[in-house]
Amino acid sequence: MAKANPSDPRLMPDLSKEEEELFYDSIFRITDGLPSHELQLIQKESTECEAALQKEIQILEAAIKAQDEVSTDQTENRIETPPAAPALAPTPSSIPNSSIPIIPPEYDSTNKIVNNYLPTAAQIVASELSPLDRYFAVSALLGRLREPLDTPPPPHSGLARVRLNAIAALEKKKNKNQVSALQTRKIQSLDTYNKMLRLRELNELYTQKQVDNAAMLALVKRISNHRTAAVFRRAVNPLEAPGYADRILFPIDLTLIKKMVVCGAISTFEDLYQHIGLICHNCVKFNGRDSDYSMLTRDFENYVDDSFIDFMQKQKDKATAAAAAGNQQAVA
Repeated sequence: MAKANPSDPRLMPDLSKEEEELFYDSIFRITDGLPSHELQLIQKESTECEAALQKEIQILEAAIKAQDEVSTDQTENRIETPPAAPALAPTPSSIPNSSIPIIPPEYDSTNKIVNNYLPTAAQIVASELSPLDRYFAVSALLGRLREPLDTPPPPHSGLARVRLNAIAALEKKKNKNQVSALQTRKIQSLDTYNKMLRLRELNELYTQKQVDNAAMLALVKRISNHRTAAVFRRAVNPLEAPGYADRILFPIDLTLIKKMVVCGAISTFEDLYQHIGLICHNCVKFNGRDSDYSMLTRDFENYVDDSFIDFMQKQKDKATAAAAAGNQQAVA
């Protein structure tokens, strides 16, 4: 199967002005609650990633310019012997299976000998990952963005091929019902984003310290019982995920969160939401934003958002009803 071109315009999200404004608020929301050391790592990686991207853009531009010059020379019948082609980076098929994405030496943060970018256009094109995916903490943020703020897939991405095939099938069928369903899903996703961003100001119970943890435990149970939560219920076994402890400095799971609620270490719904967000960040950071686990995480976070919005509204309705009943008793 032909590899998908990550620059294909059909893979780029078509964001409205409202969605563009929402993008930065969403980034802030998914970083809220991350440990300070992780935030510092994200900041450091962002600077390095930007520098690497700029350098690789220069390399690609130079390669395009050189290719144009060769084409001109061929047209004028002044063809010179081209230099030997640089060695290509390993192709995905030649890379051994691993739960951790392969890091070329140029992007290995522990390797201080070489530069933090790929030195030739051929290696950039053949590379399985992009700079955005080699800087794992930054990539985790992009991997957690969901519809309609989704980011383009990395090069040679299986997700990119799935998207292109789905778009092609949709265009072929031109099924109005399917198109309408996609549009409805996008609108609903935007609505969910806005509700979660405003939950703190719209519902005072969200940030209020809970004397009785029964409600929070009920919400944790509801989330834990969902099909997407299966891989997040227990701590990651280091034997099953070699290198996990080296990359993930703040491991957490739903069972640990439940214990933290019971002992009072988590005392507000906002704290609970932020700790669940750390689970998702860790998963995408370790497995890569194009992995099956990353896509599962996105579904899990969608369900978490919906659960919090629904649960907090019910809690607010209960509090309002209890207050009204108390006022009626007082009047009587």
